[in-house]
Amino acid sequence: MAEAVLKLVVEKLADVVTKEVSLHFGFNARIESLQYKLGWIQVFLKDAESKRFSDERVRKWVDDVREVAFRIEDVIDKLIAEVGYHPDNVNSFKPAKLRFAHKIGNEMNSIETRIREIKECREIYGLNELGESSTLPVRSPIKEFILPDLDDPDIVGLQADTENIVNLLLDPATERRCVISIVGQGGLGKTTLARKAYNRDEVKRGFEFRIWLSISQQYRLSDLLKMILEKIRPLKEDEKDRLLKEDPLSRQQAEEYLIGELNSSLVKKKYLIIMDDVWRNNLWIQVRGALPDVENGSRVLITTRFFDVAKGADPTCDPYNLHFLSEEDSQEILLRKAFPNMHPNARCHDLSDLPKRFALKCGGLPLALVVVGGLLSRHPPTYNSWHKVFEKFSWLRDDEKCMTILGTSYEDMPAVLKQCFMYFASFPEDYTIKAKSLIRLWIAEGFIPEVDNTVMEETAETYLEDLIQRSMIQVSTRFMSGSVKYCHIHDIIRDLAIQKAKECTFLKIISDQGGNYGSCTIRRAALHCNNLNIMECTGPNLRSLLYFGDLPDIHKFKLLKVLSEMTGNEITRPIEGDTFKKLCQLRYLGICSCYNFFGADSELWKGISHLRNLQTLDVSNVHRFTCDHMPMPDCIWDIRTLRHAILPDHSSGPPPTAILPKLQTLKTVRVRAQWLTDGWPKMPNIRVLRLSFFPPKYGESFATFLSGLYHLASLHINMHYKGSSTYDMLDMSSFPSYNHMQSLRVNGNWSWNKELDISLFPIHLTKLTLSFSNIQEDPMQVLEKLGSLRILKFDSSYLGRLFTCSASGFPFLEYLELYCLEMLEEWTVETGGMHMLKKITISCCYKLRVIPELQHMTNLKELSLVHIQAHLHDMLQGEEAYKIKQIPSIKIM
Repeated sequence: MAEAVLKLVVEKLADVVTKEVSLHFGFNARIESLQYKLGWIQVFLKDAESKRFSDERVRKWVDDVREVAFRIEDVIDKLIAEVGYHPDNVNSFKPAKLRFAHKIGNEMNSIETRIREIKECREIYGLNELGESSTLPVRSPIKEFILPDLDDPDIVGLQADTENIVNLLLDPATERRCVISIVGQGGLGKTTLARKAYNRDEVKRGFEFRIWLSISQQYRLSDLLKMILEKIRPLKEDEKDRLLKEDPLSRQQAEEYLIGELNSSLVKKKYLIIMDDVWRNNLWIQVRGALPDVENGSRVLITTRFFDVAKGADPTCDPYNLHFLSEEDSQEILLRKAFPNMHPNARCHDLSDLPKRFALKCGGLPLALVVVGGLLSRHPPTYNSWHKVFEKFSWLRDDEKCMTILGTSYEDMPAVLKQCFMYFASFPEDYTIKAKSLIRLWIAEGFIPEVDNTVMEETAETYLEDLIQRSMIQVSTRFMSGSVKYCHIHDIIRDLAIQKAKECTFLKIISDQGGNYGSCTIRRAALHCNNLNIMECTGPNLRSLLYFGDLPDIHKFKLLKVLSEMTGNEITRPIEGDTFKKLCQLRYLGICSCYNFFGADSELWKGISHLRNLQTLDVSNVHRFTCDHMPMPDCIWDIRTLRHAILPDHSSGPPPTAILPKLQTLKTVRVRAQWLTDGWPKMPNIRVLRLSFFPPKYGESFATFLSGLYHLASLHINMHYKGSSTYDMLDMSSFPSYNHMQSLRVNGNWSWNKELDISLFPIHLTKLTLSFSNIQEDPMQVLEKLGSLRILKFDSSYLGRLFTCSASGFPFLEYLELYCLEMLEEWTVETGGMHMLKKITISCCYKLRVIPELQHMTNLKELSLVHIQAHLHDMLQGEEAYKIKQIPSIKIM
């Protein structure tokens, strides 16, 4: 970790010299000298990091190097901050500047003395051999990752257990609501087993409501009850207001109200509630009153590490004890992870008994096997390479084995990947992480290097995939493109991330658990409670703050680079106008809560415009407005470092004079009148563009603008229309055949000005959404020729009454949604058409009376028919039931 810190500092020194910031204070030569000395220390540091846990002398030396790197970083950031705060004073000789220069000069003297001491210590204590050789095994390049095997290796050995749990859930002989508990130590596969049973087709059909709850160690009862109610029905506005109150009396009243609402909502329903990772034996006592027992076969399934929790929930049900895996299953899991997407017969067999020895040492613990397999996948499949890995392990007894194995996998990572992994310690237990936000945070933190011909976001994606392949991080959801949408971390691996972050002074977690003392070495903090004054917990040199409650007082953190709120709550407490003005080094600003006072004329926008190093501005939900337009000051668009601007709907777009060379994401902005006369802003690297209020007269100029966006991958246009008027808003034939465009969404009452033709669409589209369209013909016969299309959605559109699809149509379509199509009466598909379709959703198509022969679509897993006419409903329940009976999950309302 010290290696990564020092690398960032050396790069920062070079950057300061390049920008001549230090020349303003006469420090250029001294900073170049520091850069030279630290470059030599880097030579020894990589080897030292690998030996720091086996040699106390090396550990002390590495810690000293990290400490001096932090001190240098402080000096450099203070120099940059001084120029940022007082740009008019840097070339003058005012007393304030002289005092500042004197103070910084003294600090540099102290740092240079410390560097000499570190060099001497290496020689005195016999550490000269560092850097001369390395016993670290050769790793595969980070970029060479393989998408995970679709046949999840975590499931190996759990087939019989899955059948047993499913039988318990569906047992017709037990009509009472019973609580089934899966018990076992951490990493044994309790959650995997519960998830496997939860997703079984017969379980989906067997319950009207299936609800999954991840229970953290620190939970709030009202939040759990609210989550259950939200899965059953949407919350009303008055309920939201009532449940937002924070005082103890209001929380007690909220709990009582939620228990009553849940009881009445579930009293006639057959439900399955999963409570994953329960730690407290009083949880069931707290929630059982909300879950009625009317002897209809309802079930509650608990996973826990503690026998008393399981027995206390339902004394009449014996806990299901999950055991360690057999030697055969253990070896199979390990080999599947070590050789992903490879047939067993193709695996390397020149490994002697090493796979068996690895499996035995893991003691049948699935999590350990998965992580070790992921580690081995990064090493050449030879006996010598695997044997070196085996010798590195410090195998301990069962109670410490898993954490030790995980620690070995952590030590195997490159320094940059260790930083990315430790960052997961910032997030609370069971937190679902948005991958795009995580990647932008990594970039703002400085973890991601710039590689020629590769944008940093793409490099960061390979790092995330590397962590996934190593089984250190788990995927929650992927996009159709294969990239990660949401991810999470296993609680045991999170414990490892927290442990390593603490050892390396990488991160401080501030919670209600105490021990929140401050230190000048704290660079990053995750605020898991409402602590509005955190200076005493962190010290003044904080660079990064992720907060999961109210925005704390940040005025004194002048070196802050990352500030991100992670909750998205309704906030009524005002933010002072100058809150962000002096944070001149801020690279990431994310506010996801709703601040109704964050208006168009707010001083906050003007303060943000001072952030001339800002890379990501994510404030999409700060203003819940009722007007059509939210003006923003043009000075916001003077920030040329912006990479991602995610703004409230209908915000003012950049002016024609704006030059945004690094901007990749812009959403959602209103088209400006000046664009028609004065030209469009300069955004050559834009990849995601979402525009609102697009008037018809812009069509020609917009097509010209699009022709220059060679990297555009996603385009979303909200057309402007009044009443029922229909416009020829956009000549789709003007769209060039973008090689990169994958997603297109057009919202608006628009019509085609020529006959519908496949040449009107980008050829590589994977997702197409048409809303409020007015196409007077069957669109399916044309759209079925989009050979890469995987998602197709029609929303509130006035289309023809007949949809037809040929036998060769939509070869890769996986999801089809038809919503509120007023004229649609018949939908037919020839045998062989749409053969890859997995999910169909049809809602509010009130005239639809004929659907295809769905029994021929063998890949179809889910069908949802909501608000359909009674005739179609009766047909599918009667003589046409054969069309849908093979589909595992069916919802008809």
